[in-house]
This record gives sequence, structure tokens and C-alpha cells, in this order.
Amino acid sequence: MHTHIAFLDESGDHSMQHIDLQFPVFALGSVIFEREYYYNLVNPTMDGIKYKYWKHRNIIFHSVDIRKQRGMFNILRDREIRTHFLDDITGFVSGLDYKIIAAGINKSDHFRTYAAPANPYVLTLEFVMERLYFYFKGSGNKALLIAESREDADNERLYNVFKRLMEFGNKNISSAEFKSCITDLEFIPKINNENGNQLTDLIIYPIARKIISRAKGYQSYIEIKPKFYTRSNGDFWGYGLKAFPSQTYQRIKQEED
Repeated sequence: MHTHIAFLDESGDHSMQHIDLQFPVFALGSVIFEREYYYNLVNPTMDGIKYKYWKHRNIIFHSVDIRKQRGMFNILRDREIRTHFLDDITGFVSGLDYKIIAAGINKSDHFRTYAAPANPYVLTLEFVMERLYFYFKGSGNKALLIAESREDADNERLYNVFKRLMEFGNKNISSAEFKSCITDLEFIPKINNENGNQLTDLIIYPIARKIISRAKGYQSYIEIKPKFYTRSNGDFWGYGLKAFPSQTYQRIKQEED
């Protein structure tokens, strides 16, 4: 039985055959909630924001739709409504109790570094699952991983990586160790309107943006930084957030220091 929920979401395209030079990144991350806290506080509070602005909960928060003010988010073209809505979302995301574990790959750097670059899905999911193990190690707690359902082929690809790690482990973590802290990976269709998936989408996009951006003061990223899983000294690099490959990491660290 799981005590926590770790919502998984991605930003960017995982393909190494096609690299969008405007957004050459793939990021995968998990947002970890204690189960009852999510059901009793997070979910109804996010519904409350939907009711406040749309008078119903039948709306799906998607970062790109919010940024481009399209579809049902066209109400954000009104400056006053947009200001209040973004303040509410920022306060909500900043005020919640959760942890982030994420990994991002600058695909342009990755392609230049390796003759046969590893699949971004494999690299990022391995890192996230390894860090989940260390996050829960010795606590007796376990997480159920929940991802938004995509195309069947994408779901199968992600689940196959997950299943291999759970059954065989990797060079750092054994199968038994993974199973001690993770119960399963489930896919929930977008139509189900799962707030945890939508919240994770809002959180992962700024991380992906940071992997490729030279902007030191990217505000959305700054607001979620305190939520990363950290070492005892407060450093989250390589712990709650990993950037691939090494030159990507070094560039970002240099910008932040």
C-alpha cells in the first residue's frame, strides 16, 4: 500500500532524431505528496481555483495554454483577471508541502557529446527513480507513480523502462531496493482531469526552461527552487535536480553561482 503519490510529467520531446532548436530539451520530473494530504487539501484547493475563475472544475490546467491564453484561458487576456489568477496559482504552488525530483537533458549538448546518445526517457526516469529510493529509504513509506496517459506507444515505452528497473534494478539500485519504496506506475487519461498531473505540468515546465535558458532570474523556476529534494546542506543539484550532460550542468551552475 502506498503512503505517497509521485506524479510524473514531462516537458519537451524525447526524440533524439528530431531536435527543436527553439526548445532542445527533455525534462521528466516527479512531484511527491503524502497521499492523504493530496486528497484532503491539494485536490480540493486546486478545484477551488477552477471554481473561482470558471465556476466549474471541468477545465484542465496546461502550462502552454495558460501562457498563450488560448481556449478557456482566453479570460487571461484581461490584465486584472490574469494578475489575480497568476497570483493565486503562484501562492498555491509555493504554499504547498511537496518535494520535486527531476532531470533534464539539453538534447543539443547530449547529441554533441555522445556518438550514440542514450534515450532521454531512460536517463531521466532512472535518475528520478533512484532519487525516489533515497528519498524514501528507511522511512517505511512507499510511492505510487502516476503519469498522464499519452499515446499507447509512449505509455508502453515509459512503462517498459519502469518495469525493467523494478525487475532488474540498475548499477546503483537493486530491484529489491526499488520495490521497497515504489509500488507501481499508473497512467491516468487527461479526460479524468487529475489535478496532480496538471499541477506537475505547471512545475516541470520551468525546470525544462531552466535547462536551456541563460536567464538567471527566471521567476517561475525561482519560486519552485525551495521544493527540490536536497542534501543536508541544502544543495539540490544532482540530488533533487539533475541536468545532462555535464557541460549543461556546468553552464547552469556557473550562471547560478
